[in-house]
Order: sequence, then structure tokens, then C-alpha cells
Amino acid sequence: MHVKWFAEDQEWIPSPIANVLTPTFLFWLIFTTIVLLILAFFNESIRNVGIVSRIHRHLHGLKRFNSIILRVGLGIGLLLQLITGSYLAPDLVSNHSWVYVVLTVALLGLLHRKTLFISASALTLLYIYAIIVYGLFHALDYMFYIGIIYYLFVIDTKWTRTATSALFISTGLSLAWLAIEKITIAKLACSLFHEYGLPSLGFTIEDFVLISAFIEIGIAWAFIVGMMNRFAALVLTSVFLMTTTVFGLKEIVGHMVVHTLLVMFIIEGSDDIKTMLKFKFLRSPKVRSTFIVLNFSALLFTLMIIYVWMGRPGSVFV
Repeated sequence: MHVKWFAEDQEWIPSPIANVLTPTFLFWLIFTTIVLLILAFFNESIRNVGIVSRIHRHLHGLKRFNSIILRVGLGIGLLLQLITGSYLAPDLVSNHSWVYVVLTVALLGLLHRKTLFISASALTLLYIYAIIVYGLFHALDYMFYIGIIYYLFVIDTKWTRTATSALFISTGLSLAWLAIEKITIAKLACSLFHEYGLPSLGFTIEDFVLISAFIEIGIAWAFIVGMMNRFAALVLTSVFLMTTTVFGLKEIVGHMVVHTLLVMFIIEGSDDIKTMLKFKFLRSPKVRSTFIVLNFSALLFTLMIIYVWMGRPGSVFV
């Protein structure tokens, strides 16, 4: 979840990695890795269960509607942004009227398949403008727009088979980036529990935030490597729907585009896209286990290093 949309305290700095690597952090890192290992080993077995297989076949028949779903869902999301005076996300606002003219162009370009490149161009301009005004560090929260832009540019070209993969990867990276925020700036998320009186389900607030972060980055990793994408998308969109009851209109506006992507992921799965876990050399259990542990750890620690480096005081990226 985009904590910065709702937190009153915006004065924050990522904690040094040495402060993050606590025994609690290491425990949940090991726990998450074990869960991913178990899911990876039983991924194919679960898919072959009767009811699961039937659901997959039914969803497979809906894939031809994914382009329409993106156009409609993205269109609704952009319209809500236009109505509420924001662009791309609730915390991105501008006093320049041309920004909302470009946003309107992006919305109108979705009306026909032949004008999708216009929407892609308009969204590219808005994303670049967000980087200039708010900094690259902030704009990376919304990396999923990079995937959307690519999708709109290539969906009717010879590169169309790469369009959905770009959505999975960019959404996964965006989700992982937000998870790193909760790990390195835990006080930002913790403040929401006090401001809104949120339950922590028996955990301390700090532990609950850390657990949430590992759930997010676990789902992000699943999107990126192509494992149980439908289940991961269903879990995530269900969580966002529940939190809407707490945070209201701002979350609806902010997550409308994300919900659209998650609906597409539920329909798409990973059947027809190239994913890391489909490589033949990963059929060996030992190699597969090593790959999962190293790949997940690499994603977590690489993004953590980048996040702390980019978010440091005086950084040109902030």
C-alpha cells in the first residue's frame, strides 16, 4: 500500500541497512524464503488439482479481453484522477493546466486501439514531469506506469507477446519498492496505525509492518519470476479492497489502475509468458532451491541498497 498517501508525517529518511538487519528481520526473511520454496515446489501440483485446473481453463478463455480491460480500467483511473485534481497518483498534483490537458489526451487515446500510442505518449510525458517535479526516488513508487506505457506502445506490433511480461515485471518492481519503504522507513507505516487506529492482529505494530513488507515483496517476486501469479494477484487486490473501507476515496483513486492490472493478472496467469521458473535447468530440486533463495535475496538486498542510497539526505534523486 502507498503509505505516503495517508501519513501526515512526510519528514522521513531511510534507516541505514545495518539498523534494518535485526533478528526479527532475519527471522521473517528466512520464513518468507521457506514459504516461497514450498510454493515453488508445489506450484505445478496445485495447478493440476481438478477445481484449480478448471478455473485456469475458464480464465484462459478470457485472455482475449485483457486489452479491453486495461483500456477501460485505466480510463476510469485517469478520469478519477482528473476529477480529483491529481495525475498518475493521488499525491501527484499540479497547478499547471497543461498537465490535465495531457491527462485528458491520455484518457481520450484509450477510446480506440489505433490511438493507444497517443495515450502511451501522454503518460510518458506525465511520468517524466513527475520525475522532474517530485524526483526519481518518489516516481519509482509508480513503476507500473512504465509497464503500462510499454504495453500501450507495443500491443498492436510484433512485440505484443512481451507486453504482458512488462506489466508483470514493472508491477512487481513497484510493489517491491513499496515493501522496501516499509522495511527502511518503518515509522512512516507505523504512524498510520496510530492515526487511523488500525488493528495489528496480535503483533506489535513494528512487527506487523515488517510482516506486511515481506508479504508484499514475496508477491512482487512471484510476479517477476512468474509463480502463482493468479493467486498472488487475487490476494493483493482483496487486501486493497479491504483497506478501501478504511482509507476511502483516495485509495480508490490511487489503486484503480493497480486493480485493473491485478484483474488482468488473475486472467492471464503465467501460462503463455516467459518466466524464470520455466527454464529447463531449474527442473533439478537443488538448483531450483538455490535459484529461489539467491534470486529472492538479490531482489530484496539490491533494492534495499538502492533505496537507502537514493533516499539519503541531500540526494539528487529526492
